[in-house]
Amino acid sequence: MEEREQLKEELEEVKEEIKKEEEEVKELESRVRELEEKVRKLENIAKNSNIRAMELQRELEYMKERYRRDLEEQRKFGHEKLALDLLNVLDNFERALSAAETTRDFDSLLKGVEMIYSELRRILEKHNVEEIEVEGKEFDPHVAEAVETMATSEHPPNTVIKVLQKGYMLHGKVIRPAKVVVSVSEEEIT
Repeated sequence: MEEREQLKEELEEVKEEIKKEEEEVKELESRVRELEEKVRKLENIAKNSNIRAMELQRELEYMKERYRRDLEEQRKFGHEKLALDLLNVLDNFERALSAAETTRDFDSLLKGVEMIYSELRRILEKHNVEEIEVEGKEFDPHVAEAVETMATSEHPPNTVIKVLQKGYMLHGKVIRPAKVVVSVSEEEIT
């Protein structure tokens, strides 16, 4: 009988162990379901992220192409306003030439050309083209090109004493250096 009791106890212990293991299995199954759900959500997020990345890549390519086209358009037509302004000067020159053919009034012709010259200077200033002022100043090779030197005692050495061709800047950048005559001391020549 004792054996029976012992077997009963062992049976109870086995049943309890089975029950615990069944609970563990249920917990593991529950955990597996949770993990499977997380995997599905992460796969969905990854899929949506890939779709968004492809959309952004297409958008980037579109923006690059648009930028390229805009740049090309700017290269072609960026000087349109300057050209339109210069066409007015051209019209005025044509009128002056026409008037010069019919009249021999030199003073009127000179006055007309001076007005056109003033208009052209105004247009250049409007488009940020500025004359480089160098005469009487120390020679600066960044804004002027010395094409000649002249020995003189009237000016300090390395001074621009004559401008042969004016220089110009566009937005502060030298686009054409001035061609100048620079003074040198008379002692340097001997």
